[in-house]
Amino acid sequence: MNSSSRFPATGPDGTQWNIPSVEIPSCLLVACMLVAILTYSWVSSNEIKDLPYINPTGFFSSIGAKKAFLASSTNFVTKTREKLPNRPYRIMTEMSERIILPPGTLDEIRNEPNMSFAQGFYEDFHGGLAAFEPMGLMSQDELVQTVVKKHLIKVPLNMVRALSDEAEYITSEALGHSLDWHEKELSVVAMDIISHQVSRIFLGKELCRNEDWIHATQEYTHNWFPANFKLHMFPHFLRTFVCWGLPECKVMKAQLKEARRILAPVIDQRREMKRAAVAAGREVPKFDDALEWLEEEATARGLTYDETLVVNFQMFTTLVAIHTTTDLLQQAMVDLAEHPESIQPIREEIIHQLRTGGLSKSSLYNMQLLDSALKETQRLKPVETVMIRRRVQSDIRLSNGLTLKKGQRTFVDPYGMRDPAVYENPEQWDATRFFKLRSQPGGANTAQLVCVTRNHHAFGYGEHSCPGRFFAAAGVKVALCHLLMKYEWKLLPGTNANPVVVGGALVANPTVKILIRRRAEVELDFASI
Repeated sequence: MNSSSRFPATGPDGTQWNIPSVEIPSCLLVACMLVAILTYSWVSSNEIKDLPYINPTGFFSSIGAKKAFLASSTNFVTKTREKLPNRPYRIMTEMSERIILPPGTLDEIRNEPNMSFAQGFYEDFHGGLAAFEPMGLMSQDELVQTVVKKHLIKVPLNMVRALSDEAEYITSEALGHSLDWHEKELSVVAMDIISHQVSRIFLGKELCRNEDWIHATQEYTHNWFPANFKLHMFPHFLRTFVCWGLPECKVMKAQLKEARRILAPVIDQRREMKRAAVAAGREVPKFDDALEWLEEEATARGLTYDETLVVNFQMFTTLVAIHTTTDLLQQAMVDLAEHPESIQPIREEIIHQLRTGGLSKSSLYNMQLLDSALKETQRLKPVETVMIRRRVQSDIRLSNGLTLKKGQRTFVDPYGMRDPAVYENPEQWDATRFFKLRSQPGGANTAQLVCVTRNHHAFGYGEHSCPGRFFAAAGVKVALCHLLMKYEWKLLPGTNANPVVVGGALVANPTVKILIRRRAEVELDFASI
């Protein structure tokens, strides 16, 4: 006998959206009950038991509580904030029990060395399981973070032009040149654009338009999302076994194998080119892409640079970039469609900056209205409902008297992003909000999309802020330059554009459809600027 478990999620209007179901055998439910009893006994002896417990588990199982949070996390957080303002509390999330810290603790914990983002990420996204091996890189001494910080923060001119080349190519391929309105799935459009941009920078011209590679990365990303949630319905000791049976995990393993098939010949070819150059006494060729960056960093650390490391690195960085950047691009397109009065001022800014400064990093920086619109989109719809993921590495005591024990997991209430004391009309999307804030004292350094503050931490906060945010911002801006200059779009009548809550995730609605057409007059030729 099996118990069927579905994962419903809701938009702000109450619309239901379901992740495919998973069958949970009754014997596993019994095991879950036993684990829940042991967990309850441990928690009851812990100092944290004195904190209010929201969405508590049943005595025998946490599955019901996890599913409740999965469907309505924003409701739990909002109602608890009203009931217990500025107080920490415990809550059972779709992953495990977490301590939600009040916004006032942000500055205290942002650089706390005993609270790790990387280890929290590794645990939450199953870094030790088959099919999730790319997530395991988060436990390797900041290898990924170092590569990204060294090569993706500056976003040089050649990278901006490469992003534009791919946007030019894929918008033409995916959207065409028809002057008539035609229907498109927005999530597919956004993912196609970002996938090609990311592949161009991470793999160079050799593979960026390889459709097998694009398919492998997209399929891995599509299946990673539901697989992650499903595995969290089981206790840790069962996940290794459950993983082997989940259809999504099987697809992920197949795509990792496909990625190895695609990348191995490229790695071998480059290795041979370098060997031959050394043997002939010639200069060793260099490649300006993530394959080269990873090899340099791995060699410096004494790590083995092989197909396994390359595949895990490429799939991890590509997944993270695709998942978060696609979401931002998609939601920005929705917000612009819902506020069409904002489009022409942004188009005029783009035309002015590209005509005067060309396609350059400074031109992107000076597109302050576009930057403001994107930051506003991210303020109202970040990718998570609770933020600042951390794992406590050793016991610490906070200034509010709360002692956090090693191994405990925390988030921070993101109320600052919608605090009426900080933002006027905080529930209203305003493309000019951060454009106007730039003119205020200190605003030039805090109102930019890539800036993180205690009242806007969609990219994280402190030393664990997303190091890839500069690359992501450049990619989305370049993509929108092409889209806004060449196309006009609107939401398909009747489409539901409300974001979807899936536990701790807040995602752009995957069902959104748009009507789009090529503009009869395109004021700029990107190939000539």
